[in-house]
Amino acid sequence: MKYNRGNLDNFMSDTELEIKKIEEESMENSWKDELIVIVFSLPVVINFVMPLFSEMTMKDAWLNLKEAPEWYTTILTILVLVVFGMRNLVYKLADKLFDTGSKKDCCNK
Repeated sequence: MKYNRGNLDNFMSDTELEIKKIEEESMENSWKDELIVIVFSLPVVINFVMPLFSEMTMKDAWLNLKEAPEWYTTILTILVLVVFGMRNLVYKLADKLFDTGSKKDCCNK
């Protein structure tokens, strides 16, 4: 998708426009992104398909998901947010989680 620069000047700075172009170019060959999403989603899908073919119930499936390691649920949450275009939310959460705002303040003094 090509941008008409005249229409976007009112909404985006040159830097934002360049970032958008780079993101679009990187998305054209993003098979690795899809592979990562599939790999991390597979345990969840298998967990909820198993009740159809075994004695396991949906309640057991939810309990299994609850017992997943914290690192797995964190990565899965981030992947879902990024897939649905909420990358800025991920950045804001990371800033709060790692307290990057206070580091910038202490270094500028």
